[in-house]
Amino acid sequence: MDSTWLNIFSILTVFLFVIVSPGPNFVLVLNTALSDSRRAGVYTALGVATGSGLFALAGLLGLILLFNGVPYFETLLPYLGGGYLIYLGLNMVRNAFRGTAEADLVSVSNSARAWQAYRIGLFTNLTNPKAWAFYLSLFTLVVTPDTPLWAKIFLNLSMFAISFGWYGLVALLISSPRIRPWFARGQRWVEGVLGVVLVGLGGKVLLRS
Repeated sequence: MDSTWLNIFSILTVFLFVIVSPGPNFVLVLNTALSDSRRAGVYTALGVATGSGLFALAGLLGLILLFNGVPYFETLLPYLGGGYLIYLGLNMVRNAFRGTAEADLVSVSNSARAWQAYRIGLFTNLTNPKAWAFYLSLFTLVVTPDTPLWAKIFLNLSMFAISFGWYGLVALLISSPRIRPWFARGQRWVEGVLGVVLVGLGGKVLLRS
């Protein structure tokens, strides 16, 4: 096998295993598809995938090294990412126990809700310190200046497609008519538990900073 294709296969295999492992992005997409709608869940997945694509692009262009070299960036990022996860988690817990999620969404148009879901997915991914560390180590170890342009473009598109494919599938499955009714009766409790999980993940990030 050509070394370029071997590198591509290695990167995408590692990326796939990282993407499917549960984390903040998974919890966010899952909760959005359950508490809001399938459409909102898919847009959240699209936001997360856009973040993955931007990370890949920055890594392939070497920009992620520049960002990582900005003074205090590594110090501030965990506080930003951890704080944001705690904020999202507390909102989910509040909505679960107050039962206000649907009432708050009634007055918001579908396009606005979709855009909001997209932004939350994108920002959650981009502020994840683990994501920065993963992409930094992945691209500095595997991608070299000799990597051809076509391979970089292929990797960028593939990583976006894998991310959107996985999280989009999660949104579609959890919001399907066969699965969603299982969660309907305990939806508030499910949302509350997922909110607590996000708060825990955010707290873990802050404690490690």
